[in-house]
Amino acid sequence: MEQKSLTLRECLIGDRTFYRHVAVVVLLILISIGVLEYITPPPPQPPRFPAPPPMHGTSASLFWANQDITLADKNGDLKIYPASTTKMLTCIIALEEGHDKLEQEAVITPFAMHQDGTLVGITPAKPITLHQLLYGMMLVSGNDAAVAAAETTGGSYSRFIQMMNEKAESIGARHSHFNNANGLTDPNHYSTANDMARIGAYAMRNPQFREIVGMKTYPMRFKDGSTRIIRNRNEFLESGFSGANGIKTGMTDAVGKCLVASAVRNGNLMVVSVYNDNARWQDVQSWLTYGFTCAEAWDRYQKELKAEPIVFKWVNQVMGREPNEEQTKKVQKTEVFGL
Repeated sequence: MEQKSLTLRECLIGDRTFYRHVAVVVLLILISIGVLEYITPPPPQPPRFPAPPPMHGTSASLFWANQDITLADKNGDLKIYPASTTKMLTCIIALEEGHDKLEQEAVITPFAMHQDGTLVGITPAKPITLHQLLYGMMLVSGNDAAVAAAETTGGSYSRFIQMMNEKAESIGARHSHFNNANGLTDPNHYSTANDMARIGAYAMRNPQFREIVGMKTYPMRFKDGSTRIIRNRNEFLESGFSGANGIKTGMTDAVGKCLVASAVRNGNLMVVSVYNDNARWQDVQSWLTYGFTCAEAWDRYQKELKAEPIVFKWVNQVMGREPNEEQTKKVQKTEVFGL
């Protein structure tokens, strides 16, 4: 009995020693966590974007292509007549769907030749390729060139109009309906500033499109070897704005003066659309500047997140001071981008 009693006592002593060790370990862990929490700096904070500058236009939209988001808008979903900014969609469809026809002779019909408004002055007597025709459409804003590009690409004008609406839908421009290739006023031909900025951003991802709309002047070549120097109507390219690279002007009595402009800085592509804006050249610059300021702040935040030591990141996430990867995406959409 004495031997058994001694063994039991030893067991109890051993248990107490074990629990003391456990308690010490737990205490050390808690102290370590407390020390880590104390010495861990707060995590990088996402930027808070201010309101955009004043906009004189009736409607406007600023699209950040890299993030695929509308960064700012003024009446961005208001129904508008897109005028000649329509030609962005005509051009990108011709480049994508008519890529095998670009060096072929364009189809020039009487219907194309007798369009209203600004004309390049194309004629079957002066053959020209589809590719060269696109320069006349985008730089001179030729309504005849737009119809000829549509008929050449689509095989028929009606088929091309169908292609325009299919493409707009696939891009995400879901508040638009196109009924012609050049933007002449038509009650059934409408869009929004948000949709047109999105279409412009999509088109600017195409190298051939960027080359065309970025030209200040161009020697448009005809099949007989002759050339005609044409000048881009987009004064934004001549403004001196850093990174300016496109896109398209427009003006009709129904919508007033309009412009879709784009610029790229540090790899960030911004596209702004303005409609019924007598100060369009100035307004696009102020909104693009705003967009790049936001992009710089966001890029700086991303660099700070990547530079944060993994131990600090873990402590901040454990303490609820920093969102995890999934939560970060929600923060981006709600707190930063307001979506």
